Amino acid sequence: MATVTKVNPASTTTNFEVVGKDITFFTVDYINAVNGSAGPSGVQKAVLDIILNRATIVAAGPLVDTNTQQTFAVEGEFPGSGFTAIDGTTGLSFVAALQDDIRNLGTYDSVDVSAATVTATKLGILTAAAVA
Repeated sequence: MATVTKVNPASTTTNFEVVGKDITFFTVDYINAVNGSAGPSGVQKAVLDIILNRATIVAAGPLVDTNTQQTFAVEGEFPGSGFTAIDGTTGLSFVAALQDDIRNLGTYDSVDVSAATVTATKLGILTAAAVA
């Protein structure tokens, strides 16, 4: 009779995110509330277009922190610093290029995003910070 030998890993990797493919999470802090600029000509759409120019959005969270922050998940891993912003700035990380592109929108549909930040993050929600 044939036998099958099971090989179990000695440990598992727990510091990763995957949904069939590797995904990357980042939070955009618009600094100013963007909920009033949500239409097809609004700043929220402009930011989505910037992100979609670089990656496929898997998920977008709700606006939080008085409508100033939003977390996104995109397909892929983006290591290194080989990214170029729309304004031609080279040698940027993925999130730095996104940040540069969003900031270059300036005041868009009456919302100033010139100081917006983009921060890479992991999928982890502290119970004190859970969004209802």
